[in-house]
Amino acid sequence: MSTSRSRTAILAAVAAFLAMAAPSARPADLLLKNVIVYDGTGKRGFAGDVRIRGDRITEVGPHLAAKADDIVRDGQGLALAPGFIDMHSHADDLILQDLDAENVTRQGVTTVVVGQDGASIYPLADFLRKLENAHAALNVASMVGHGTLRQHGMDQKNPLRASTPEELAKMKQLLAQELQAGGFGLSSGLEYDPGHFATTEELIELSKLAGAAGGFYTSHVRDEGNGVFDSFREILQIGKGGHLPVEITHIKLATPSVWHATPRVKEVFEQARKQGVNLQADVYPYTYWQSNLRVIMLDRAYDNPEKVAIALADNGGPDHIRFTLYPPDPSLVGKTLDEVAKAWNMTPVAAYSKAVRETSPPKEEAMITGESMIEDDVRWFIAQPQIMFCSDGGLHDRHPRGAGSFPRILGHYVRDEKLLPLEAAIHKMTELPARQLGLKDRGQIAPGFVADLVLFDPATILDGSVVGNSEAPPKGISEVMVSGTWVVENGKVTSAHPGKVLRHTPKTP
Repeated sequence: MSTSRSRTAILAAVAAFLAMAAPSARPADLLLKNVIVYDGTGKRGFAGDVRIRGDRITEVGPHLAAKADDIVRDGQGLALAPGFIDMHSHADDLILQDLDAENVTRQGVTTVVVGQDGASIYPLADFLRKLENAHAALNVASMVGHGTLRQHGMDQKNPLRASTPEELAKMKQLLAQELQAGGFGLSSGLEYDPGHFATTEELIELSKLAGAAGGFYTSHVRDEGNGVFDSFREILQIGKGGHLPVEITHIKLATPSVWHATPRVKEVFEQARKQGVNLQADVYPYTYWQSNLRVIMLDRAYDNPEKVAIALADNGGPDHIRFTLYPPDPSLVGKTLDEVAKAWNMTPVAAYSKAVRETSPPKEEAMITGESMIEDDVRWFIAQPQIMFCSDGGLHDRHPRGAGSFPRILGHYVRDEKLLPLEAAIHKMTELPARQLGLKDRGQIAPGFVADLVLFDPATILDGSVVGNSEAPPKGISEVMVSGTWVVENGKVTSAHPGKVLRHTPKTP
């Protein structure tokens, strides 16, 4: 046989072998049978099956036929939903040290939006690259923090003031850089330093840049209590002036003077519609919050006894303000300000001022929970169709919200309180936030969408985390999938890390 004919025969044999091997080389499909599909759109659930190939959903429908090499899993009539999206997470604090993110994934959360309250990791490109190389269990998207821009764009000898034109120009340059790195927009924390000292005009100018890139603006507003409606007017002003969607994050009515004022909140959303402002919000399902000790004093008058007394009363009183972190004396954790004051043999007002002095920056700050919202208002926010959900929690949070927010909504408010239909709540956890983020292949169970999925039992789902045991797991969530891989299976974390870094692609002029 000639050399040419030999070569031809060998090539033909190789081609035949590859043709025979090709079908078995394709990864087997996963066929989820016998589930109730809640597709994320708000439609009622339907009995059906879902086929997954790799990291994508390829088929959804009733009675899908199993193929010879399919991996078939019986969902036993449980509910199947798209993976939940946490619109306000502080997972960025520890995600590189805790890639399992167990307290988050066990809730059914498959995507977190970090860089919140005006604080993002800088430079964002480096953080996202590290996370991409490390691989986490869930997907991570980030905002760009307004406070972070101030820290890197202003003279730090005196940053607690309005910016100069030169400093604003520098912040714009930094914002453009962070948006190019994949930031989804601008976040602010206007109750906190240094964002508290920014003018509305500064925020509008930065928002114009975020809006031009196709991003949105989300804000921990300037005052969540007595001046909350002034704060809401400011965010509308920013949305209108910046030409971008705006979001009130962890929306609340946090002092007695504004309790039961939800009709006025409804008017704010109506005003936004009339002004052509795309206004949304997110909320967590608790009447108490967690933050640093100083946050209740908006005018920073920490040593003014009269003003401190008013602030303590507005935030539930000293018997409802509880330390969750006190670096100078860890034994105070879990105690109320009232109990600490008695131990220190002084009034709660004096104890508050002393605690602030002992923990003000550059020292490590004290953290507290305060019970200053009421159940009626929280229920109203949860039920509103344009309000999404969040945890405002970290990976190892001392507040139960970090491990319990999403199952609490589905168990307590949906099933037990019948506050809203299950399909509506799932929509507000999935497609609605995906739309806000511009994620076109997440948030639904449909062919072509990424297989981020949650399998749960609507009859038993419930949060397990409580004050004093804030990382207790939820009940009723058996399986959680990210990009076609189980990260929670049979209620246990698998230590698989299929999560993706999600980057926003800025619009080009």
